[in-house]
Amino acid sequence: MTPGERKPSAANEQLTFLAHALSLSCLHGPGPWPPHAMDLPDEPPRPDDGKPHMPSVVMDGVRTHHFGVGSAPDTVQAVADLLQERAPRAALHDRLARARALEICDDLPRELARRELSRQQVYEAGHWLAEHGTRREAVKIGIVLVGVSGDERDRELLLLLGTLEEFTLYAAVALLRTQADRERAVFELARRVTAWGRIHAVERLEGSDDPEVKAWLLREGFRNDIMDEYLAPLAATTGDLYSALLDPEPDEALVDGAGGILSALARGDGGPTTGLGAYGDAVPALARYADLAGQGQATLQRLDHLLTIRRHLHKPPEHWLPGDVEALRQRYRDVLDQPRWTELALAGVADPEAPGFSLAQHCANRLGLPILPQLVARLRVDSADSYTWQSVIPMVDAGTLFALAEELLPLDDLANGPGTRLIGDGHEQALELVVTELESHPGFGLPLIRAALRNRGIRIRRAGVRALRAWLEPPAEGVAWVRAAHAVEPDEELRDAMNTLLTGRRGVNGEGSAPLH
Repeated sequence: MTPGERKPSAANEQLTFLAHALSLSCLHGPGPWPPHAMDLPDEPPRPDDGKPHMPSVVMDGVRTHHFGVGSAPDTVQAVADLLQERAPRAALHDRLARARALEICDDLPRELARRELSRQQVYEAGHWLAEHGTRREAVKIGIVLVGVSGDERDRELLLLLGTLEEFTLYAAVALLRTQADRERAVFELARRVTAWGRIHAVERLEGSDDPEVKAWLLREGFRNDIMDEYLAPLAATTGDLYSALLDPEPDEALVDGAGGILSALARGDGGPTTGLGAYGDAVPALARYADLAGQGQATLQRLDHLLTIRRHLHKPPEHWLPGDVEALRQRYRDVLDQPRWTELALAGVADPEAPGFSLAQHCANRLGLPILPQLVARLRVDSADSYTWQSVIPMVDAGTLFALAEELLPLDDLANGPGTRLIGDGHEQALELVVTELESHPGFGLPLIRAALRNRGIRIRRAGVRALRAWLEPPAEGVAWVRAAHAVEPDEELRDAMNTLLTGRRGVNGEGSAPLH
């Protein structure tokens, strides 16, 4: 197949994953590919209901790292039977399409070896699935079979399919099994992916003594679109972070990488992997990083790293020596006391439309800088910035907050329900934040409550009901809004809450409201 050719599949004449990958390669090069490339050919339509979507690649990552995988012995036997009987490829493909590759990828090759299927027979089946598969689970098992029966000639096929994050885990293992330069092959794959694929591939570089791999891990390889905490421990140890920092003139990329790794380790204590407490060179590495950051360029990224580490030093690992802890605290105080950091943060929030405003805001907040005017200016140019709303809320009195929200939020557009969404856009998140505050300030924000009761988000409507329930005597118009919302409310639990509010209140003429059933 030539690059870019979309070869019809023998399985339901759908676009094959290989054709999809070839097209992306022609359009975008070897990778990483843009986020829309993760919309795979067999992806079912997603309802626009705001409910969290858990792609299968995420499920594979979460299961392999947190919950265990399990096994499916009956599926292994059924698939092995099809392979042994040389069943039609379409039948094999369809059976694997209904399987969970993670549950059979280890046991199936062992079962095929026990049955003494020839290497060639396994390879032909695996290669066909990898080339012609139109369903992701079938393609995953095809890659597994190529991995246990193929050789160096399969490198490009595995790299191409592995650049689709859905298949990176399986391709990385297959490359380790088939390539003479196994580590370099996985290294090449790791640089082509950015999310769970990056995590899976980099984890298979642990313990590398290749200088290029080690340097990449420290500067870039630990970064990923999921959480840097997953790879920071490996980068620090395999990359030998502390030794690298002892270079008399470390490059700027190394200093930035060190800050990213150390701050991820600080966040990682109690997180998905190990943190600073498990890194043996943490204390000297932190001290050296403080010195380098204090002497080097002042950037918002470095300020963020310094502040993250400083916060961690308030509650360090118990086994660290008290003298070491106090010395580190003093070091980071000295660095952060440099006026340039305050100037940098304030400069970052001076322009409300600057790309780095959110990071500058985050740093300025942790430095305790008075930036309320800058935050309000930001909301005036982007009222959908829910993070800025979250920062403003504790800084202003209730009247100012609700007046600002009524002025800046598009309340008519937010009356867009009812619906069943759980996660809304920026304006909806801002509305939820502000209306939640109304529960503690009865008497304010009727226009906000009105929009909330009519919004498509369940949580926002619930916040609106709670806000109105906090009033000693809700106004007649508010009661009317709840009555109208109750009539069309799709969520039974929330409908009951509305009914409780209405039946528990007395009408404006002193008469009880009739129950709503």
